[in-house]
Amino acid sequence: MAGDNILEVRVSRKLLLVLTVVGLLFLLAGLEIGYFQKIVGPDFTGDKVIVKWLFLFFSVICGGAIFINCLVYLFVPLLLLKVTPEKITFGTGLRYNPFEVSARFVEKAESFTKQSDLEVNGKRETVDGGAFLYLKNDPSIPAQLTTSMGIKYSNFKLEVESRYADLSGPEIAQRTKAILGLKN
Repeated sequence: MAGDNILEVRVSRKLLLVLTVVGLLFLLAGLEIGYFQKIVGPDFTGDKVIVKWLFLFFSVICGGAIFINCLVYLFVPLLLLKVTPEKITFGTGLRYNPFEVSARFVEKAESFTKQSDLEVNGKRETVDGGAFLYLKNDPSIPAQLTTSMGIKYSNFKLEVESRYADLSGPEIAQRTKAILGLKN
């Protein structure tokens, strides 16, 4: 968060830490099976050499890429949403490329709840889902865009999911209303 008139919502470091560990585990499994062979031994794949090389490709290349990517993002988290009095910026595409919209197009900001993804004893809790920003239906801005993880933009409605963000939905909605002077 940069100041009173600027809201920056970044990707959660908790999520990035989990993804970094997952990538590291895949990388270590690939290195163990392909090179070290201290735990599984050289006879792990038997006569199926193609299976070994496919697993190596997936675990070393993909796991390594996930590990390195998330490790970098752990130190410099990506920007999901930035709200200033002049414009809002949100991430689009695979690498959270910034897309800017004039703040005058924002009609309403509100938080939302949803059912939890986890079920305990047959019951699901209602949890913080994130925040919606509703934009005016204007031909100068696109109606939908391909967005990054944790962001959805369709039919002039921007959704920022709390599980990916470093702020809660009510916090995002309240600060957006305060910065943009929205009355809803």
